[in-house]
Amino acid sequence: MSYSIIGILAIIIHLIINRDMLSNKTDNSFVPAHKEYRHYIFGMLIFCFTDALWGLMNEFHLVIPLYIVTVAFFITMMAGFLLWTRYTVAYLKNNGVFEKALKFAGIAMFGAELIILAVNFFVPIQFWFDENGVYHAGNARNITLLMQVLLFVLTSIYTFAIKAKTEIATKRLRRTVGLFGIEMAALIVLQVFYPMLPLYSVGFLISSCLLHTFVIEDEKTEYLNSLEEALRREKEQSKELGSAKKKIYTDSLTGVKNKQAYMEEVQKLDMKIRKGTLKDTGAAVFDLNGLKNVNDTRGHDTGDIYIYTASMLISEFFTHSTVYRIGGDEFVVILEGSDYADRNNLTAQFNRQVIQNLYNNKVVVAAGVAEYKPGFDRSFRTVFDRADKQMYSQKSQLKKLQKRLLGIK
Repeated sequence: MSYSIIGILAIIIHLIINRDMLSNKTDNSFVPAHKEYRHYIFGMLIFCFTDALWGLMNEFHLVIPLYIVTVAFFITMMAGFLLWTRYTVAYLKNNGVFEKALKFAGIAMFGAELIILAVNFFVPIQFWFDENGVYHAGNARNITLLMQVLLFVLTSIYTFAIKAKTEIATKRLRRTVGLFGIEMAALIVLQVFYPMLPLYSVGFLISSCLLHTFVIEDEKTEYLNSLEEALRREKEQSKELGSAKKKIYTDSLTGVKNKQAYMEEVQKLDMKIRKGTLKDTGAAVFDLNGLKNVNDTRGHDTGDIYIYTASMLISEFFTHSTVYRIGGDEFVVILEGSDYADRNNLTAQFNRQVIQNLYNNKVVVAAGVAEYKPGFDRSFRTVFDRADKQMYSQKSQLKKLQKRLLGIK
């Protein structure tokens, strides 16, 4: 029964450490030759199950079932070896003479094993059972095992040799594949001399742990590191792009959005108008009073400060909407959200502040506001025009007030 326990433990450990590869629900594309590796693991599971079943049958000396299971044992063993050769060739990623020879050897040995088992039914050259149901190994069995040893050793030597030509991380992984071959060769040699021990299952169990720990996990770590590096670069590029985009759409003097940004936003609004999805939107248009006089009498640097101060005044009142500078002394706010809902109150407060500025000889800005009318406005331009017309009316009133004040002085 202890023979079967080894096979059962091997199955359990295989299922635990290779659950991601076996479930195929996660992306394992980062694993070299992941498809071949998955087939190899399935082959090992089937072999370990057959080996455990053989131990159970042998415990009770059930000759006929035991003979059938023994045939299955050798078939699954050689199938596992074939799958290992396919995985190794795919992992090495070379298409040289050795890789082709190894792949051919795996197929040839699997085919030879099927022929030997067919012959064994008539002439016991692979194995037989005596009248007491005791298992005996034949010469053909030892020859096939020693052929596997030879190929495992040759593959290990080849892997160790070519790892010197690769980079450090790949050297470590190829060294693990080489150790896999040495470990399997050693245990198969012991299996030749101790046929009643489940050394082949032990070998596959140890080798699977080696591959998973030093190849699969390392590749996963390398993949995650490269993914993190790619995400870091993407964030940096996105940040740089965002910074460049911000510069493109930002007015260099005032820091608010520029005319290019406004025109692109208007295109989006016009698209919504055509689709009938735009609502609760308006426009507030602003124009500075007296900028030409400031430039002519106090210089353009002071005029720039005047423009900047005006932009800050607008932004101070319309805090939940985007402010655009679309001309030398002209600004637009696309009203939305709470600014749209409170547009009349905000405009009244703004106008009171402007009149106060007028009396205190500070920046004076005329404002006009209009809301989008669904079914009436065919484009956002018509909303702008209504607000612009109202702004010029307010501008005229402010000029008249300013003249009266000058007359008083």
